[in-house]
Amino acid sequence: MEALVLAWLVAVAAPAQTGKSEAPYGWLVKVEASKDGSRGTIARPYEPIVGDILFFDDLSPFWVKLYAIAGTGPPFHAGIVMTRRDGSLAALESGPDDTLHVYILELKSRLNDFKGVIQVRQNKVAVTREKSQELTDFAYKQVGKKYAVWRLLLQGTPVRHRGGWKEQYLATTYMDRKRWLCAEIVVTGATIMGIFDPAIVKGTVTYPLDIVDDRKFDLSGVLEEAWTWKPVLPEGAVVVGKTDVPAGARQP
Repeated sequence: MEALVLAWLVAVAAPAQTGKSEAPYGWLVKVEASKDGSRGTIARPYEPIVGDILFFDDLSPFWVKLYAIAGTGPPFHAGIVMTRRDGSLAALESGPDDTLHVYILELKSRLNDFKGVIQVRQNKVAVTREKSQELTDFAYKQVGKKYAVWRLLLQGTPVRHRGGWKEQYLATTYMDRKRWLCAEIVVTGATIMGIFDPAIVKGTVTYPLDIVDDRKFDLSGVLEEAWTWKPVLPEGAVVVGKTDVPAGARQP
């Protein structure tokens, strides 16, 4: 890619930022190929945007087997970036780290404390104060609700709505539930933000794997491609700037 070549030229002219002080929320990293076929690691500081979707994979063999029964695979968990009532950034998640309730987790700690692989798809849709507040209000109303354990287990049975006519006619995105699956609450949050069209991405039949890339849905117009999150800049990585997220996507 031309971006990689340009990044190398920039890196020669100026020293790379390597400290956590320049990237308080860590780094987004990916491997990119240049025109000559060589591959290198590029990175940029993670600058969170409300509506970013976080994907978590704890590399658990148990979840690999269970998700395979449901016809899906890693990543096994997802969350959505929001602002708390004090204005600080957080992640809304149902069942983080195999727990059984909905939580609002301070973002820096959540990213740094997780043991496993984290990927981030950044929001490209403009964030208005009204929509951000709507997501915040929704999130606080869900805190403490239970993770939908039985509904997760039913995903491996014919009772599930995923696939065929059931998905077409019965699947939906609920704006409020007594119990939530992790991807389900993320889809609802993203729908509130105007990122997902509820007629296309339906919460009751969506797994994290369905939205981590564009194979099932073309989300390229509303979400960046997934980058891997790292707490520090990987050795040898070339620092690049953010290029494809419109300025309007940043929270006012």
